[in-house]
Amino acid sequence: MHPDLSPHLHTEECNILTNFILKLFGHCNDLDEEIRKYLKNEYLEKRTKSKEHGNVMQKRHFNPAKETEK
Repeated sequence: MHPDLSPHLHTEECNILTNFILKLFGHCNDLDEEIRKYLKNEYLEKRTKSKEHGNVMQKRHFNPAKETEK
């Protein structure tokens, strides 16, 4: 059976080591997932804007506006 890892039961050195080990074994996975979701959404928004801009530029390049005759 494992001992209780509550911070108030151990010394500061022990708490630092315990926190480090918990991070190594995935204790912070929830935070990492949230960060990845945020960055993915940001990436997808940027990609969508870039694609829309690319389409506009492509239309402008292949279909230049014809000068109106007077």
